[in-house]
Amino acid sequence: MPRFYLTVLGLAIAACGTDSTSPEQAGIAQIRSLSNPYHDLAAATAAGYTGWSPDPTAAGATCPSSADGKMGYHRVNVALRGGAADPAAGDAEIDITKPEMVLYEKTATGATSLVGVEYIVFKAAWERVNGAGAAPPEILGHPLLASSHTFPGNANPIDHYELHVWVWKDNPNGMFAPYNPTVTC
Repeated sequence: MPRFYLTVLGLAIAACGTDSTSPEQAGIAQIRSLSNPYHDLAAATAAGYTGWSPDPTAAGATCPSSADGKMGYHRVNVALRGGAADPAAGDAEIDITKPEMVLYEKTATGATSLVGVEYIVFKAAWERVNGAGAAPPEILGHPLLASSHTFPGNANPIDHYELHVWVWKDNPNGMFAPYNPTVTC
């Protein structure tokens, strides 16, 4: 077989080789693609992300913060998360294509800018479906982290699992860390 044909055959075989994209990279690309429309708040609202937590337009508004950074302002899809008034009755499904919240920061001009998404499930709802003491759900092989705090509609802290995915703003703490030191509020 002439050398030219061997070279072309070799290139064709290489082109048909395995995809080097990891499942995590593919999942992150999927999250970026599905959340891309939510750069526009009207699109986020149309998709059911209607409630701010906290509201960035409120006087003196600030977002959840720690020494590790900020979480941003959360736009909540209550149909995906469930109502805080009865956490056990909440939605217990975690689906990579349906984040319960989208995360925004407030820029220097006062505009909001999409920075990531958050997956969340109330522990009582998760255990209602998966059994008491069930392991927390996972997204892309990362377990959702246990947390507890109050939510609008319930003055008592609610145990839940949450995972932030910083797909629109680099996080020096890591793609899945709860707080991002580069987020502004």
